[in-house]
Amino acid sequence: MAVLAEHTTITEQNTALREQLSPQNQAYWDELVDNLRQQAKFADEAVLQKYLRELLPSLLVAQEAQQTAQQFYGADPATVAAKMGRITRPKPSWLSWDLLVPFLIFTLGTIIPSAILPAVPFQLLLVGLEYVFFVIAMALGIGVSQRVHTQRGQIASWLIIIVALLLAMRVAAQTVPAQGLVYLTRIGGSITLLVFAVVVTGLTWWHHRRHTNSWFPAILGSLWITTLLALLARIPATSGLMVTSAGNLLIALGTILGDLSILIIGWHIWQARQNQTK
Repeated sequence: MAVLAEHTTITEQNTALREQLSPQNQAYWDELVDNLRQQAKFADEAVLQKYLRELLPSLLVAQEAQQTAQQFYGADPATVAAKMGRITRPKPSWLSWDLLVPFLIFTLGTIIPSAILPAVPFQLLLVGLEYVFFVIAMALGIGVSQRVHTQRGQIASWLIIIVALLLAMRVAAQTVPAQGLVYLTRIGGSITLLVFAVVVTGLTWWHHRRHTNSWFPAILGSLWITTLLALLARIPATSGLMVTSAGNLLIALGTILGDLSILIIGWHIWQARQNQTK
């Protein structure tokens, strides 16, 4: 590849590089450039020339390896240009795996504890409505976070939203008719809860390997405490205890410990993330 003069323009550099292509590759290249000019992404000629300057060296390397432009790009010029011309929007900062953590916390702290005892059914109508309230609350919270830039303002806004969510759920629990009742039986419920716990634990392990400061580990304590309580309520040797006042106290303490584990571990993860951004 010829050495280009330092003071030549990008367009002149592209012209010089094009001259090093074989006649067959030049024909492909010219058709590709014509098609790229038809893409909205490259309406600005300066943008197009910078992009071509990035493409040409790679194509020349492929040519030296006895590859044609058609083989290198793997499709006809029109198809390749359409692919290159796609305008990709940046992913919103809030759209990440972290968004799944509040969903799991809500499930572990609100939905599953309400049906730990086999005799207490899931009310699908109520559960569905509670998830709708939760999604609305999350959408409002994310929207507020995008508009309020002070940390104090964001915390206050989230607190208001959480209180409103809890009030809406309380009203729903008192007014929604008991429809769509599903009982988690001793065996079926135990298997369902264990599978759920194992899947979430596996997801946590997978995500934590890729992101050291993942939020997922914060839910593991609550996950397995809740699962253990549910299994105790379904094992014949301990099921009798769980329907007594002592059992109800154990469920309440377990739920509180699970919530505390989320707060404590989550606090350490938040501190680690803050230190990482400094």
